[in-house]
Amino acid sequence: MPATATPVPSAPAAAALREKDLKQWRLIERFQDALAAELKLRGGPADTWAHPNRELQLPQYLSLFLFGLFNPVVETMRGLCAATALQRVQREVSGAKVSLGSFSEAQAVVDPALLKAVFARLASEAPAPPAARASLGGKAKVVDSSVWEVLPRMAWAFWRNQDGLQNAVRLHVEFDLASGRVQQAELTKAKRCERQQWQKFAQPGVCHIGDRNFGQDYALLAKLQAKGSHFVVRLRLDTQWVEENSELLTAADRAAGVKWAGTVRLGKHGDGPRVRVIQLLGEDESILIATTLSAVDGPPELIAECYRHRWQVELFFRWLKCILGCRHWLAESERGVALQVYLALIAAQLMMLYQGERPNKRQMEAIQFYLMGWATLEELMARLKPAKSKKKSSAAKKS
Repeated sequence: MPATATPVPSAPAAAALREKDLKQWRLIERFQDALAAELKLRGGPADTWAHPNRELQLPQYLSLFLFGLFNPVVETMRGLCAATALQRVQREVSGAKVSLGSFSEAQAVVDPALLKAVFARLASEAPAPPAARASLGGKAKVVDSSVWEVLPRMAWAFWRNQDGLQNAVRLHVEFDLASGRVQQAELTKAKRCERQQWQKFAQPGVCHIGDRNFGQDYALLAKLQAKGSHFVVRLRLDTQWVEENSELLTAADRAAGVKWAGTVRLGKHGDGPRVRVIQLLGEDESILIATTLSAVDGPPELIAECYRHRWQVELFFRWLKCILGCRHWLAESERGVALQVYLALIAAQLMMLYQGERPNKRQMEAIQFYLMGWATLEELMARLKPAKSKKKSSAAKKS
C-alpha cells in the first residue's frame, strides 16, 4: 500500500491571491512581453535601433511613453524625460536616463503598425465573454469613431475651417458588444469618412451596428450586403422605401418598443437594397433601423436591444479620453500622435485583461497614487481586485 503523503498546510488564500495579482498587475511588463513576441515574429526591430550610438532602445522608449499615460504628474514630453532621472523609473521603465532629444527623435523611427499588431495580440488574449452577455450569436459589433482635436500648429491634421481652423485626428473602432472591448482600431486624419473605414472593417458573417451616418449611402449598403456582411444601421426619418411585406409583431416585440417591422426596398422608387426595417419608439422621436438579418436570426425585439446598446462605444470613448488622460499630446508629429493613441488603447486593453472590465475612476486613481508613491502594492491590489473576486467575497460573507 503506497504511503500517504502528509498534507502540507496551505498558505492563506489572501496571501496567495496577493502574490499572484501583484505579479499580474504590472501592466508595463505585460506590454513588454507582448511587444517582444511581436518583434520576434517580425525578425526584430528595425536596423536603426541597432546603431551603436543609440542608447534608448525600442522597448524602453515605448514603455516610457506608456508610463506617461498612467502617471498624472507627467504632462509634457520634457517632464516625462525629466522623470527618467529618478532611480525607480530607470529600474522599472526606462533602463537609464533619457534625453529630450533621444525621446523626440525616436518617434520618427517607430512604425505605428507595430503597436496596432501588439494591440491585436493583446485583444486576442481576452477570455470569451459569458454566453449570457452575447448578442446576435456573439457577432454584434459597433462601428463608430471619435475625434480628438490637436494643436493649431499641427497643420498636418487640418480638418475644417469652422469658426476658425480646426485640426484633428479620428479614431475608428470596431467594438464588440458581448465583451465590451475594442477588436479593431484605426487612427486617421479627421477628414477620413467613417463609411470608408467601415468597408475595411466589414467581414462576411459579422454584424455591424452603426448610427445614422452609416445608413445614408445605399450603394455602400448594397455592396456590403453582396459581400456577405450584415448590418443594423439607423436611417433618417425622411427615408423613403417601397414596402414588400410587414411582419406580425409579438408581445415581446411590442414590449421592446417596436411599432412596425417589415421588408422594403430602399429609395423612393424602390431601386435601393432590400432590407428589413424596424421602427422603434424613441424618447423624442421614432427610430428607423435597417438590417440585413432575417426575422429568424434577428427578431425585432433583439434588433431593438442591440441598437440600444450601441451607446456602450460612446462610454468607451469617454473613458479613453477622460480616464486615460488622452487629451494632452506628448508628441506633435503624425507618427507621435498615432503612437500615443495606440498606446492608450493598449493601456486600456491591459487593464481590461486584468480586471475583466474597464477600471473605474477610483481604480485609476489607485494606480496613479501607487506611481506617485502614496499607495503600497498591497493597497493598490485591494482597490484593483477584479470585480469577479469582489462578488465572490461578498457572496461568502452573506452565506
